[in-house]
Amino acid sequence: MYILRISNISKKFKIDDNKERIALDRMSLMFPSNGLISIVGKSGSGKSTLLNILSLMDEPTNGVVYYMNKRMDRWNNRQKEKYRNKEIGMIFQHYHLLENETVLFNIMLPALIGGKSVKEAEIAAKNLLKSIDFKEYLYDQKCADLSGGEKERVAILRALINDPKIVFADEPTGALDEKNSYLVMDILKKISKDRLVILVSHNMSLVEQYADEIIHIKDGHIEKIEDKEVVTDQSNASDGKGKTIKSSKWVSLLTKSNFKRRLKRNIVSISSLIIGLVSSMLIIGFSNGSKTSVQNKSYRQFNYGVSTFYKETKQEIPGSKMSLVQMSKINEEEMTLLNDYLSVFIVEPNTDALLPSCPTIKCGEEKLEELTYQPIYSFEKQYVDPSLVINGYVPQVDNPFEVVINQKAYSYLKSKFNSEPIGLEFTVHSDFEYHYYTNNDFNPVITDYFIYDKSVHIVGVVDDFNFLSTPKMYYSYSSFKEYLEESLLNNLSSYLNEDISWYDRISTCDNSDTISSYSNRLFLKDISNIPILKEYISFLSEPYKIDCLAISISDTLFDLMDAATMGMELFLIIALAGTALILGIISFSSYSEDKKTSAILTCLGANRKSIFSIYARENFLVGGVALIASFALSPLLAWLANLIIKNITTFENIIRIPFLSFMNVPLLFPLIIILGTLVIALLATYIPLMFSKKISPREELMDE
Repeated sequence: MYILRISNISKKFKIDDNKERIALDRMSLMFPSNGLISIVGKSGSGKSTLLNILSLMDEPTNGVVYYMNKRMDRWNNRQKEKYRNKEIGMIFQHYHLLENETVLFNIMLPALIGGKSVKEAEIAAKNLLKSIDFKEYLYDQKCADLSGGEKERVAILRALINDPKIVFADEPTGALDEKNSYLVMDILKKISKDRLVILVSHNMSLVEQYADEIIHIKDGHIEKIEDKEVVTDQSNASDGKGKTIKSSKWVSLLTKSNFKRRLKRNIVSISSLIIGLVSSMLIIGFSNGSKTSVQNKSYRQFNYGVSTFYKETKQEIPGSKMSLVQMSKINEEEMTLLNDYLSVFIVEPNTDALLPSCPTIKCGEEKLEELTYQPIYSFEKQYVDPSLVINGYVPQVDNPFEVVINQKAYSYLKSKFNSEPIGLEFTVHSDFEYHYYTNNDFNPVITDYFIYDKSVHIVGVVDDFNFLSTPKMYYSYSSFKEYLEESLLNNLSSYLNEDISWYDRISTCDNSDTISSYSNRLFLKDISNIPILKEYISFLSEPYKIDCLAISISDTLFDLMDAATMGMELFLIIALAGTALILGIISFSSYSEDKKTSAILTCLGANRKSIFSIYARENFLVGGVALIASFALSPLLAWLANLIIKNITTFENIIRIPFLSFMNVPLLFPLIIILGTLVIALLATYIPLMFSKKISPREELMDE
């Protein structure tokens, strides 16, 4: 019984579309369990091809390879990996060491791949090094700095670390001087006493001196075999089966080594990932904080509780897609039906016809067309928020002489007059011509004239929400109401023989009368209801409508914020996809760059998944560093961005990164970021590598 044999092995290589080269032709051989067997022949004779097939670096085109009488072509990947790692050892002509790793690590590597601990592998490697008197100061030297003879001995010890049953040596003395050649052959001869050593060599003098059997190959055929007596011992042979080889510490060690070696490239990866992660946190922080910030800021409107209430009816135009929209004041009967709904409001006539929002406002002879004149029901605390006052004061008693302005008006007036606006006096003028139709032919129209001329002065400035805001001057509606109640329509009163005030006339006029402004005013009874006002208004069904300028301004800003958030989220998707692409390209580049290393690891018994995990872990390490940096940077950048935004727009904490709680779940956001980063690193590693061409150890390590 032989440990290894081949039956009718043939191997063909495709040269081009129409030609093939036969490297081996129906070859059959049997190998004992120990001894030094040498395969010789000219270059191109097929000896290295045979060695590659026996070591599973390549597969035959036809024929079967048997190990312990088990067909190797029926083995699964795990059995093949076990065979490469435990049953055989490979010594290459050009060493194929991991040049950037130390002597000790290179020798330890097969043991680590096989599942031994670092300590166990290190002890075994040092024992082997001591057995050949290898200089101890070279243990931690990188293999790239060794001489040829030193590299060859390291390669031999690496092949022996797992105590294999078979050692394959491809031209082990080809690049050595005579002294080192004999030293290597002495080692191979010594180890062949209790294992099989299959040697490919051109050096016939060494082969004849050391080999127990010489197989001559010519043109893919066995030309002759010089047989010598070899003692066969099968007692410790294995059938290629056993425990699954798992990735272990060696993957982490190579990952760290690769990370340091590709530090500049990994810094690029880390930087791109930091940009993606920080952008994600800031964008989500903006989405999380902007609505709350805008909502809180939008409440800071001095006239937030002021609305216009009216009825809107539509009339379709026959033959047209257009329709006529009519706005009208709500009649008393309808108002009674809506009484419960309107319980949170003070309902008053709309006095815009008599005192519009753009009356004539003058300071001396200077006409101030920029200023608007806006009503609030009263300056009492339940109707306005006195905390908005940043300069001066709110009138203690409602009167027609004291007004409050917003910051826009303050800046406008200060720039206009180059002086402090508080205390400045203005005249507010408005006039209105009213016609009362009597249906009396002798006196068909009664005309009265409303003239409002008041001297007012500014007593306070409020920190008003300034988005889409204009320079505003706020006056007391209740004081103006008193003025209207005291002012009579003299001609109409005389005609009807009763006192008719302007307030009475607005309150009782027809719904279509111009003086009604076709609507009513609504004033919140209590400003504490401001947060529910928008939702409250939304419950009102057609044809009734409430227009609140403050809410319209808020809604406009919310729409802009939503559009900005959507744009940012699109940018976020592109940024994360770009980051994953960059990581994927770098992973693929690193994998392609390390094809030779991967081929060496494959020959040492590492599986493809473990090799891939080296690059995955490198990306995970990149991700980990990027995560730490991002979690440190994002709060700082959010603070800086909030500071800049506040100075420009007055919005506070518009970016709120939800580290502590997200969607009412503690620490959910950091967990999502961590998992997302791991997924990006995983996908960026495995997707490009899965589509990469499977590495062929024969092609990558071929010496002939």
